[in-house]
Amino acid sequence: MHKVLSTAIAFLFIFLPVSLSQHLKDDEIKEQFNLAVELYNANSYYQAHSIFNKIINEYDFNSRTTVSYFFSSKIYLGQERFDEAESLITKFLELYPSSSYADEMRMMHVKLNLQQEDYYASLRDLAFLVGRTDSDNYRDRAKNIGGKVACYYLNSTQIKQLNDSFTGSIVKPFLLLQLGIAFSKEGDLINAKKSISELINNYPGSEEYTEAVDYYSSLSDQTVTNSSATLIGVILPLQSNSTGQITSTASLEILEGIKFALSEFNLGREDKIGLVLRDTKNDVDVINRIQIEFANNSAIKVILGPIFSNEVRATLNEFIDVNIPIISPTATDDDLTSISDNFFQANPSFSKRGRIMAQYVYFVENKRNISILNAIEGYSPSLASTFAAEFERLGGQILARETYSSKSFQLEVPVSRIAADSLELEGIYIPLADKIDAPAILSQLVQHELNLTIYGNQDWLIAKGFETSTELSNKITFSSDYFIEFDSDDFQIFNERFANVTGKDVNRNVLYGYDTAKYLLTAMRNINNNRINIRNKMISGLTSAGFHNNLAFDELRINRFLNIVRYKDGVFQLVDKFRSSN
Repeated sequence: MHKVLSTAIAFLFIFLPVSLSQHLKDDEIKEQFNLAVELYNANSYYQAHSIFNKIINEYDFNSRTTVSYFFSSKIYLGQERFDEAESLITKFLELYPSSSYADEMRMMHVKLNLQQEDYYASLRDLAFLVGRTDSDNYRDRAKNIGGKVACYYLNSTQIKQLNDSFTGSIVKPFLLLQLGIAFSKEGDLINAKKSISELINNYPGSEEYTEAVDYYSSLSDQTVTNSSATLIGVILPLQSNSTGQITSTASLEILEGIKFALSEFNLGREDKIGLVLRDTKNDVDVINRIQIEFANNSAIKVILGPIFSNEVRATLNEFIDVNIPIISPTATDDDLTSISDNFFQANPSFSKRGRIMAQYVYFVENKRNISILNAIEGYSPSLASTFAAEFERLGGQILARETYSSKSFQLEVPVSRIAADSLELEGIYIPLADKIDAPAILSQLVQHELNLTIYGNQDWLIAKGFETSTELSNKITFSSDYFIEFDSDDFQIFNERFANVTGKDVNRNVLYGYDTAKYLLTAMRNINNNRINIRNKMISGLTSAGFHNNLAFDELRINRFLNIVRYKDGVFQLVDKFRSSN
């Protein structure tokens, strides 16, 4: 008995210090954690972060470990330290997949991907959460966010790839619904119905079942091959990667504008117009396959795209025997409309810009005696030649036409020759080849006391050196396809609408897509939508007001509008959206 008692006392002396030590350590961790939370709430993130990381890395697993991961990841994310956030969140989910914080950490990973505009990964994470969480609240949140991501940022190819990679009975109907909606938006009604039917037939007990039944009944009975259907074919160099994610920023932004214009047009309409999107991949062989598909689909009434002149040229050659209107929002090469009678150029070619500027100077500015100073490089000679030819055709006189080599700054001789006619001279047309030449030109004009109106091209918008002469700088007027009235009330209202839907602000590329799509939709309104009727309406002079530029065409099929901008007291102002004569 004495021996047993002695043994018990010995064990007590061994374990009592251990238990006491652990209790003291728990108190220390609790105190450290509470301090870190106080610092976090006081926006002292650096100090708070240091303590949270200490709890994670320097102490054994304890009751504050997982929540410290949460706070530490949140701080990384707030500081846009995306790599560190990614690493910590991934480590947490590997170590503690069953933690009560696991769902919140997965939502944080979604936010991380959204901030980096990786929308495919965002929907993948949300789909995983939908299928794995036991929380109705997190599942509802994931479905709500996932639906918006799928609708605004992903195409059917991407969503189908995700749908094919999931099998769970909860996540599968969610993805099938998003896939059906995506197909419908792209005008692929056959696959839209197929996806929704799969949901209805295989998952009658799902949360999506009722919505799927309603959505299926709302789909038109027409199919994409029915000539009574109306689709716009959109072909852009999306440069989609292996996951279907669009890597071309410009193409994605233009597409956003197109989709937004289409959604506005279709709102509340029974006779909706659909979209068929194809990626050219900047590859002639791919364009050939698109031509075969589009030529055999009579539902496609018009084609919007591509955006680069080389791709447009390849597309026009491939579609040479297909009688369908094709409009590019951005291509500017001069020869494109000569390749095909079905091609429309929304962004005026450089030669057209020279002619339009000549008409503006002659008719609006009422000038009759002009000189020209142009560089011998770039598109400056083309602008100068077409300006001169048109100005003289109208009855004006070119007093002098001088040239210089861009970036040489050898301007004394050509400017002095122009100055010789200063008594008769009413203005100078100066199409820049490079913005770097502007300060030297202005300086020479000041030295020769040529204080008169300067007309130019859009390179003046990005030029510097206007402080050389405030008085002369206030007389600079030029054409531009870059200028947008960001401060106008109409633009601000439009930008707010766009941002509410997409989460992004409007930029020039968005407007290229939006204005061109809006023009097409205006042309397709209230007519029998066959390809010939649409083309005839497009060349009729129909005008569509745009935020970037207005659009109107005649038989020449080059946009007749050009923005005229003036520099005054340090600010660029839109003077006119000038419509040229025939």
